[in-house]
Amino acid sequence: MSRDNYRTVGALLGLALGIGLMFLLGQGGLVAGAIFGAGGCVLGGITGEIFFDRRKT
Repeated sequence: MSRDNYRTVGALLGLALGIGLMFLLGQGGLVAGAIFGAGGCVLGGITGEIFFDRRKT
C-alpha cells in the first residue's frame, strides 16, 4: 500500500474515533462534530503516515 492509502485509512479511523469520543463525552451538535471530526481526521492521517514510515524502514 502507498503512503496515501495509509493516510486515508488513518483519517477514516480517526474520524470514527473522534465522533465516538464526542458522543462518549456527551457532546453534540454541528460545531462539536466538526471539531472532533476534523481533529480525528488530522491525527489519524498523521498516525497513518507514521505507520507507513516505520513499516518501510
